Amino acid sequence: MLWFLERLTEVLICEVRQADDGDEFELAVRAPGQPEQVERFAEPTLLIQTLVQRQQQLHEDGWRPRN
Repeated sequence: MLWFLERLTEVLICEVRQADDGDEFELAVRAPGQPEQVERFAEPTLLIQTLVQRQQQLHEDGWRPRN
């Protein structure tokens, strides 16, 4: 699943995906001008908790869903 967020003219992409090499899940964030940051999770519950926290922080930092 992909989410596109924007702040002024910048676009940030958040992606939740299954890891290629196993049963774990990944939360990947691609911010402008930075390498992709990937966190891995064995437990879906922890992934969801982290995603909600990350979305809240991004919202506080001025990122909004892209229209």
